[in-house]
Amino acid sequence: MGKLKIYYNKNRWAKIERNRIKRKDKVHNPLAYFLSKKDNIKNKTLQILSKNNFFTKMNKEQNKVKIKFPKAFCFIKNPDITLNILKQINTAIFDNNVTKIYLDYSNCEIFGLDASLITDVIILEGIEIKRKMGYKVDLVGNIPKTPMAREIFLNSGLIKHLGISKIESPNVQRLDPFIYDKNTNLMTNKVIEYYNNCLRTSGYTLNEKGINHFNKLIGEIIGNADEHSGKNGIWFVSGHFSKSLNETDISKGRLTFISFGNTIYESLKKSTNEIIKNKLENQTKLHKNFFGLGWNEESSWTVFALQWMISSKKTEENDRGTGTIKFIESFTELGKTINNEIPKMIILSGHTYILFDGTYTLKDSKKNNKITKAIAFNKNNDLNKKADGKYVKLLNNRFPGTIISCEFYVDKEYLKKIKEK
Repeated sequence: MGKLKIYYNKNRWAKIERNRIKRKDKVHNPLAYFLSKKDNIKNKTLQILSKNNFFTKMNKEQNKVKIKFPKAFCFIKNPDITLNILKQINTAIFDNNVTKIYLDYSNCEIFGLDASLITDVIILEGIEIKRKMGYKVDLVGNIPKTPMAREIFLNSGLIKHLGISKIESPNVQRLDPFIYDKNTNLMTNKVIEYYNNCLRTSGYTLNEKGINHFNKLIGEIIGNADEHSGKNGIWFVSGHFSKSLNETDISKGRLTFISFGNTIYESLKKSTNEIIKNKLENQTKLHKNFFGLGWNEESSWTVFALQWMISSKKTEENDRGTGTIKFIESFTELGKTINNEIPKMIILSGHTYILFDGTYTLKDSKKNNKITKAIAFNKNNDLNKKADGKYVKLLNNRFPGTIISCEFYVDKEYLKKIKEK
């Protein structure tokens, strides 16, 4: 019996030690406390961030947290580290014991409108929820390092949305993301108006045909954000354009669509359309041999979802599934420069990051005697093959929703050239 008792105790203490290690490694969910309060159950952003474990371990000195921003706080340039910083911000803002957060932008040279918008959503929502519950958190810090990063931060970033900055630069065109009416048609019109204002700085505007064209494409992107994010999803659209004051420089704009909720992959998983389900199952079979480091079903399906006529909402009566891919093609063509600089665009959904920089483009693809457009992100433009790992990446961190972010140019000479064509 004695031996049996000792053996039992050894197992018991081993189990206790395993549980202790698990508790040590487990990241505390700071949002759980706020979700337990009835008043906050309806807060969609809070629900989504909590459900998707959008928090991380961080260094805390008593009740203070310092968040140091990287050189590139931007999804186009630095997606994984940017996501990690956003998780730190979310963890800090909802920690009951944190009363002071220092935002250190001193090393930040590239400041993305996309990352800025998510920062602002998290902080503004967090401050409001904590204020209602009697908690207070002080935000202090500095501003980004370079003139362009500072311009976005002050005109379209946190300082602006907190009401601290009253700057209204005549050389900046803005599309404010924080509007009360989340109407897809209204927002589509606002995006087109913003882009037209960018073009006007060089003496051009979209004609009626151009407006109708973009109205359909942007309308579908915003419609996707509204529908595919799910019942409790929420979406934002933001734009920032800076007119160059130097004749030799080219004006540059930014446009970002962000939805919190279902990822592209999750939305496709929930599809009840038998045609689409069969196509996706077939895609998995074709790509199964590539699954492993840097590639899985999520990345495969996310690339496949961009292709012609692929949509979880696709039916025989509509042409859903064409908007995003047409938008990429049109925006890339209009946003170039006379020196052939290519606008950059990314789609980030879940763990999957896709970069468009002109290396891989939409090309005709023949299947079942039908010509369609395809972009497979590999040399043969073959959707049966794995995509180039430089352009389609699986990230360590995960975003609970979808980000579409564009950087484009407005070059007067280039616009003149394509108008003549």
